[in-house]
Amino acid sequence: MNRSFVFLLTLLIICAAQKDSGRYINRIKIETFANAWGVNRTFTYYVKDSYDQIQKDNFTIESGSIGYLYEDDYTSDTFSCTTAECPKLRRIYEYTTTVNGKVTTRLLDPALKASLGATTAKPIGFVAPYPGYCSSDDTVPIIEMYSDYLQQYGYWSPLQLNQVFNWGSYRENFARYVPTRLVGYALSRDSNRTFLYNAAPDFVKPIGKANYTHSFFPTYQYMWFGNRYTRVTLGAPAAIDAFLKKDNFASIQSHGAFVIGKGTAAEFTRLSAVCGELMPIYTAMNAQTNQSAIFARTVPAPFTAIAQSGWTFKENRRVCGGIKGLAPLREFKHRETNSFAYSNDLTKFAATPEFDPYEMTSKNLGYAPLDQFGFLLVNATI
Repeated sequence: MNRSFVFLLTLLIICAAQKDSGRYINRIKIETFANAWGVNRTFTYYVKDSYDQIQKDNFTIESGSIGYLYEDDYTSDTFSCTTAECPKLRRIYEYTTTVNGKVTTRLLDPALKASLGATTAKPIGFVAPYPGYCSSDDTVPIIEMYSDYLQQYGYWSPLQLNQVFNWGSYRENFARYVPTRLVGYALSRDSNRTFLYNAAPDFVKPIGKANYTHSFFPTYQYMWFGNRYTRVTLGAPAAIDAFLKKDNFASIQSHGAFVIGKGTAAEFTRLSAVCGELMPIYTAMNAQTNQSAIFARTVPAPFTAIAQSGWTFKENRRVCGGIKGLAPLREFKHRETNSFAYSNDLTKFAATPEFDPYEMTSKNLGYAPLDQFGFLLVNATI
């Protein structure tokens, strides 16, 4: 009997047995390892017993997991029990390369694998194309990130919120990973096996829709620079970097406020169609007092705009709020120095002792995301 036929028959018998026992599949964890502690580090990703030795040698610091995959049988690029039950699942591959001594790991789907000619990429499992499909977790998207500074890729999921971005270390963190691609939806981590919901052919929970996805958009983080004479709040990375090079600011702080960052006109049009009107935000300077303030849309005298510091939303649409939602960006005025600080997380602001001399003004600056991981997560297609 033909060996290929025997293998296929055996695999079909196994799949049939799984159907009889309740349509379940095994899950497998994506292991994450870093090359260093602290900031400006790179990562590698693999599953158990499927890695290149160079990954083990160059990435030795265990860094948790970004999620669980549908386990792959590793035997065929065209058939497995998982794809027989859930044909829309997306097989992903781990692809590690070394160029000029730099080791890089990417997670590829079949189309990207083909376009890169990645013949050595290893299959590591499956992800769902949209949340809820075949019991995937609505809250665990895996998003590919890229750092221009490091020329490296990293991967983000809500299970590792601050792995590739730590807003508290902005002064030293030049990696500044930005989102580039939705890899797919992973599984939650509550058990070793996943029961496939509902019935054939889709196994889709009520939330699952073919056109539903998480989209994303870069955000700017506000930084506050202060010395005896000048106090400035900035959002654009180029402006912040210029001030970070100055050595005459005794105090540099971040209050965890993020606003919508740089994008093309077409991207802003698509974002506005889902999230509503965007309000341009400007940093402006009062030359008489050496104090800066932030304004939406227009800058009144005696202030003069020195930089655009991002955008906020005119209204609060939950679909554009990512994980924690949107909240009004508020201005706080220091009672003694008349300087200004900004935050949209009022509990954090009020709970910090150094903010006691501040009082909130009535200025309308729109809504900004409460998430603090470097980009806006939109629960819709943009």
